Amino acid sequence: MRDTVLRATEIPAVPMVAVKILKLIDSPDTSLDELQKAIMADQALAARILKVANSSFYGGRQNIDTISQAIAIMGFNSIRTMTLAVSSREVYKRFGLLEQKMWEHSLGVSIAAGILASESPFLKKEEAVVAGLLHDIGKVIMNNSQPERFSILVQRVHEERVPFSALEKDIFGFTHAEAGYLVAEKWGFPQRLCDAILSHHSCDAKDKPFEDKYQSSLCATVALADALCVRLGVGYRGPMADLDLGEEVWRRALGISEERFGEITTIFKNAYILEKISFQE
Repeated sequence: MRDTVLRATEIPAVPMVAVKILKLIDSPDTSLDELQKAIMADQALAARILKVANSSFYGGRQNIDTISQAIAIMGFNSIRTMTLAVSSREVYKRFGLLEQKMWEHSLGVSIAAGILASESPFLKKEEAVVAGLLHDIGKVIMNNSQPERFSILVQRVHEERVPFSALEKDIFGFTHAEAGYLVAEKWGFPQRLCDAILSHHSCDAKDKPFEDKYQSSLCATVALADALCVRLGVGYRGPMADLDLGEEVWRRALGISEERFGEITTIFKNAYILEKISFQE
């Protein structure tokens, strides 16, 4: 699989500023001043962080005009998520309507995954958010490398009303999950995150079950968040209500009742609208 993907695609490097910021956030010895200086090396990221810190989501009652103030209000975990969101968007070599839809879907799944992870007594919300954000990064790589072929794939998905994973092997010879795994591996992400990206369409596979309950739950969370967004049409031309997406399997695996899932869906819709607004220019 690895050789097939590498021959057909170009795996990009994660932006160096993002790498430095993520390392600083993960270090217990990092000072606020060090993190502020690293963020200010990327003007687009610094501007986005200031905009979000001043948004109604964080109260909007005072004028936040320094990165240090923004960090204090948002917290390290939110800065980590924002850094990954902005840097992963920069991987898009092309950016038109198709790419905008893919971005909206990834953003939606990250939000839904965070909400679902909050229902779990042991899942780390920020880890689920990152896994959701990057779960479809393989699609970006496929589109960047072979845009004409990817356009055919997208057209068939909508015409035939089937998931991407049902057609990718036939058109590309590999799946977006496999391509995404190689991206996460090259970027040096933890193995748990790489595995979640690889298995977000197959985490219930009986031939390759996870031994780690945490990994199983993380994968099921991303799978359910993905299914929720596809069902609602987040990142698609419209709702895909007629697809068999396996929500019941993931929902039961996570111990979420049908009634509670309905409430989560409403919470997600509101959160997604607010988050999209924060990313608008």
